Amino acid sequence: MSQKIFGSCVCIGGMPGIGSVGKVAADYIGTAMECQTFQLMVSTGFPPEVPVEDGIARALQVELKAPEGRGDFLVLTGDAQPLKPPHMYNLAGEILKALASYEVTDLITLAAYVGSSEERVFGVATDAELALALEDGGVALLRDGIVGGLNGILVGLCPSYGMRGVCLMGKTDGEKVVDLAAAEHLIGVTSDLLGLNVNTEVLGWARREAPKEDEDEGKKRPRRREIDDRAGYG
Repeated sequence: MSQKIFGSCVCIGGMPGIGSVGKVAADYIGTAMECQTFQLMVSTGFPPEVPVEDGIARALQVELKAPEGRGDFLVLTGDAQPLKPPHMYNLAGEILKALASYEVTDLITLAAYVGSSEERVFGVATDAELALALEDGGVALLRDGIVGGLNGILVGLCPSYGMRGVCLMGKTDGEKVVDLAAAEHLIGVTSDLLGLNVNTEVLGWARREAPKEDEDEGKKRPRRREIDDRAGYG
């Protein structure tokens, strides 16, 4: 792990958002690092539903994971985001309290950026020194705008809990339900920054094998946007 940019314990997180970019990236890194879940959280603000798999129902939840035997790296993922801002802030507070108890120094959330740009990944940070370090590491800074949803709120609240926050956003067109290409770019940048050496070959294969969407159907389908994400980042 890169100690030049980040502190002694880093958590990366990706909650569902535009194109599932951040969630796919966080889930993939967690699997590649062989992380095991050690804490679950729920929110009364989650959608009124439960996921079912192989006949088994469970509550929507947020997971904290870590590789076995390592205390310097955590992964945060979740099934959903709360529907209303007050619940988002409440859940963000619970998550950050938990991370602080595990002595996390830096939280990196993974999200999506919708826009026209040659850059594939953008970043923001909670202090100027960290932003400069990201830029020196090859990450283009988002100069203005907003980062919507829980991926943004978590970063913004980090200083209140004694942590530094970063949000890395993979560029997507906002049309795909799951944008594997954007997630792959995000994984690559995150891996490089943290020195994780995560191999994205499996994700690249899945992206190439994915069936092409029907163009007419795609034109009829409304663009997906995250709640309170007016600027298209989240």
